[in-house]
Amino acid sequence: MIRRQRSGLVGMYILSDVIAILLAYFWSYGFRFYGYLLPVDPEKGIPALKYYIAIVPLFLVTHLLIFYMQGFYKTRLKRTRVDDFVYITLNAVFSILIIFSFLNTLVAYGQGIAFLMPENFTISRLFLPIYFVSVVFMITVLRHQIYFVMKRRYAKGLNLKNVLIVGAGKMGRAVAQKLLDYKDMGFVVRGFLEDTLPAGEEVPVDGGLPVLGSVGDLESVLEKGNITEVYVALDLSNYAQIMETLKIVDRFIVNIRLIPDLFQMLTLKARIEDLDGFPVISIDEPPLRGLMLFLKRCVDVIVSTLVLLVLSPLWLLFVLLIKLTSRGPVLYRQERVGMDGVKFMMFKFRTMVENAEQETGPVMCSPGDSRITPLGRFLRKFSIDEIPQLINVLRREMSLIGPRPERPVFVQDLRDRIPKYMLRHKVKSGITGWAQVHGLRQDADFDKRLEYDFYYIQNWSPALDFKILWKTLRKGFIDKNISLSSRKKEKKRP
Repeated sequence: MIRRQRSGLVGMYILSDVIAILLAYFWSYGFRFYGYLLPVDPEKGIPALKYYIAIVPLFLVTHLLIFYMQGFYKTRLKRTRVDDFVYITLNAVFSILIIFSFLNTLVAYGQGIAFLMPENFTISRLFLPIYFVSVVFMITVLRHQIYFVMKRRYAKGLNLKNVLIVGAGKMGRAVAQKLLDYKDMGFVVRGFLEDTLPAGEEVPVDGGLPVLGSVGDLESVLEKGNITEVYVALDLSNYAQIMETLKIVDRFIVNIRLIPDLFQMLTLKARIEDLDGFPVISIDEPPLRGLMLFLKRCVDVIVSTLVLLVLSPLWLLFVLLIKLTSRGPVLYRQERVGMDGVKFMMFKFRTMVENAEQETGPVMCSPGDSRITPLGRFLRKFSIDEIPQLINVLRREMSLIGPRPERPVFVQDLRDRIPKYMLRHKVKSGITGWAQVHGLRQDADFDKRLEYDFYYIQNWSPALDFKILWKTLRKGFIDKNISLSSRKKEKKRP
């Protein structure tokens, strides 16, 4: 239901964005060429409006596509104004750069757009900064007005969804909290029905929500006529009570939602599929698939190729230094477990002496590990030893961003000790990730790292990937646990 509510809101946002882009576009054209504040080249004169009309679809498609890739149409109604402004500003910057580059490419090759424009048409340089300011302003204002109008409607009691939750256990409270998170969409949780709590007691959700009675009081509560939605969140062991609840609700004009206690076991996403008429619950399915998976792959290939080529002189220097300072191969190949549990050989610059695990077997580094070479300590400190993993990215074995891959011997141990550990292998492993940019490297608590990995998988979006890349560029390369001057201060790292 939240999805349906949000779909209607997304439609309003898209319409508002289209209107804002059109208003900003034509206002910028008028201000640039008829505002009398900016000079017009007398030789070129004022370009015909029809030429600018011809490229309006290009502006609309580019803006909306980037908004979609940002996940701007998949979030809740209310966000901070700062977040909205940052998203809209970035959208305007990327849209203008893409459109400007595209039009210049057409001119360079002497191609107009169909027969609507002359081949030598170029968009005004002064038009673009005017448009940038006006489109950011218009989109921001119109989006704020939508939120303001919707909030006023709900404040007046219009189109409210009065919700009753049957069951105040863990799942019932989680449902209540989720609905309260979306209260700006008109959801009002009136209270719970629960057999184990007395009527009038408050359930500790969002400051307290009342228990309106026992489950047996459902009919009398519904007869009062102020409930429009009933959520049944009872334990599956109470099957008879669930069926009786459904029978009672059927006698009233209310919407009923059944949330089986099964969903407490979920860690990732769940969705209902249709198997030739049979509803099937798909459990713990990652949201990254289809077009979004293709876009993520494109970014992986482009960024990895650029980094390897542009900084190739630096990588060659480290290759030479490793070869000159210690015996053994430059690249260290180590077996890791990736997506779907598939094993692959991960590449790193060698930072230890040759055959470091010949006597000990697979072990993690200890503080002051004598096996690490002096140059290796420097490479690990600044994560330079991870650079060859860009080759793994190009080989489709890894991604730039994702949970860090572990060695098979450690995976075998961790999956037995940590519930649902293997769910992190439902996406490609990454060179950096949400856990790493929060300071949780491989020597950190595995449970804490797993919490961040699950957050990334559940909430993946292009915007989140760019955020992780930015945080990595800012501070994610330096491992603070490794000291260049004293081995005794160094914490273990695999």
